Amino acid sequence: MKCCVIFTTKGILGCCLFFCAVVSGMAQEKRDLLTQGISETIPLSDWDIDPLKAFPSEEAVHDQLIQLPEEIRGQLIEEGNKALAYEWPVIPASAYLDFVRNGDRTRMQSYQNQRTSTLKRLVLAELATQEGTYVDAIMDGAWAMCEQSTWVLSAHLSAQKDKSGLPDVEEPVIDLGAGEVANLLSWIHFYFRNDFESISPLLARRIEKELDERIISPYLARDDFWWMGFRSSFVNNWNPWCNYNVLLTTSLVAQDPEQLQQVVLKTARSVDQFINYYKADGACEEGPAYWDHAAGKMLEYLELLKRLSNGKVDIGQHALIQHMGNYIRKVHISDDYYVNFADASARLKAHPGIIFRYGRYISDEKLKGFAAGLAQKEPLSQWLVKGSLDREIHNLLLYKELESQKIYQDKAPFFWYPETEVAGARTANGLFFAAKGGHNNESHNHNDVGSFVLFYRGEPVLIDVGVETYSAKTFSKDRYDIWTMQSDFHNLPQINGVSQKNGNDFKALSVAFEEGKRNARFSLDISKAYPETADVDSWKRSYELDRQEGTFVMEDQFSLRQWKVPSESHLMSLYPPTKSAAGEVVIALPSGQEILLHYPADKLVLTVEEWPMEDPRLQSVWEKEKVYRLVFVQLGELLKDKWTFQVHTP
Repeated sequence: MKCCVIFTTKGILGCCLFFCAVVSGMAQEKRDLLTQGISETIPLSDWDIDPLKAFPSEEAVHDQLIQLPEEIRGQLIEEGNKALAYEWPVIPASAYLDFVRNGDRTRMQSYQNQRTSTLKRLVLAELATQEGTYVDAIMDGAWAMCEQSTWVLSAHLSAQKDKSGLPDVEEPVIDLGAGEVANLLSWIHFYFRNDFESISPLLARRIEKELDERIISPYLARDDFWWMGFRSSFVNNWNPWCNYNVLLTTSLVAQDPEQLQQVVLKTARSVDQFINYYKADGACEEGPAYWDHAAGKMLEYLELLKRLSNGKVDIGQHALIQHMGNYIRKVHISDDYYVNFADASARLKAHPGIIFRYGRYISDEKLKGFAAGLAQKEPLSQWLVKGSLDREIHNLLLYKELESQKIYQDKAPFFWYPETEVAGARTANGLFFAAKGGHNNESHNHNDVGSFVLFYRGEPVLIDVGVETYSAKTFSKDRYDIWTMQSDFHNLPQINGVSQKNGNDFKALSVAFEEGKRNARFSLDISKAYPETADVDSWKRSYELDRQEGTFVMEDQFSLRQWKVPSESHLMSLYPPTKSAAGEVVIALPSGQEILLHYPADKLVLTVEEWPMEDPRLQSVWEKEKVYRLVFVQLGELLKDKWTFQVHTP
């Protein structure tokens, strides 16, 4: 007898894609874990927050740096020496204006990225040597950042009242860019304040002034930044990311204990909105590539709050927090491939340090072991001193513990997120699929209700292409003009010549997942993901994985109100498909394995199209310049029919 568990959900209200939009609807659940936790501790005024105790000292970081393998430590010093020659160029006004003129955000961001990365290299070199060699250059970099008109990225200046594209220095706003610069300057102030004051007391005071005027005071004075979640139920990864940077900045720099208390309380209320918004299953609506900046940034905030409260505020054992952490482990396919719906990339260099910290926070050996496995596959230099200075400081303090952690490599036979409506399953011989329901107004949405991906032994067979390099168009009313956002370029049907449409109302119905010893089955009705012009009453799609046979079956059973033009079924392949016989297609993988795809040749006629991938982001992910679209076109004018596709592995 087959033992199985069946979960069924219905379509739910979602969120608006665009970062600054206001959406109606309630949060998933008013949990308020943080404010509740703070109210249950001793009064905040008695927390006795002392940055000198809460954060690693310069000596502690230096001790870790000098114990690094010589090649890594030498590389840090070499990079610091190269950074000494940096001239700190001013960011041109035209670089900001690029965004409103032609949608380009990269030129302005490249200037800011060069500045922050150079400053970080100088700091690490000085912390490694402690000889004063880099102090003047660090001073120059910190001064240049203070002189910069804004730390806000050009793509986010629309948060200001002036929409011309140039920063208004009289209206400070807080975005991801401003927060990251504040984070960096706060650590510099923490470690080099005495050095700066020995040169001139004005240096440290200038940093404090800029951080207060650009970050701390605006944060306390306003509650209308969209990412705070105080005026709308919609939040995304911006919420924990910005709140963490604000709290860290205040903790490291602020001299007023009352001000710090105010920031603690307000950030806790704000991050509660993020936790409240999350569905109880803990899945990252924005996909695995955003996990690091969503759940991962929340983890950084929770760790900091726990440290500041001397362990009194700790929500690590709450089921939702546990689920949010383990999401990244469960949606891992193989090597650096992850399930990549929405704007997520199919390939991801996940950060072992932040995953390990999450596992430690929630006391989860599997998650810590997953992080250890990721770390083992890469040279230490490839993850230890990568990312922000903040991340690198934490990595330095934990990497030895991480290296001694027992690796956990087991893959669960299935996963199911019933509220987010994402499921996946695998066979012992390496066949893996994942599919989604949901709706077409999810954060970073693609019109992809009902789509799926298929892998064999870690190699992609049928793919979700992903997202191109971000531009102004990506987050505008013209988003769905981009081909990678359209349902026609996902593994989905085109019904009566009509594609899926974006919006809350375009969603999956009757979503169910069944998992047994032999089979895993995901099913849903995708008819409501299409507008009325599709004239479809029902389009029931199912995916079934047979673990014993090592096969995968996709079935479409539909009923139309009227026939207009032939309906189609589209499949996206990374590797060229070859018709080998009637109703049979072969997809040859680089490993030499051949995947056989059978389709009903008496009902569908197949054409194969090549689609160029000219975008550098897509090319870097797939390491190809084109993908292939299999277009199966309906034969006859049937209002009702059933199409069955079957995939066989070697």
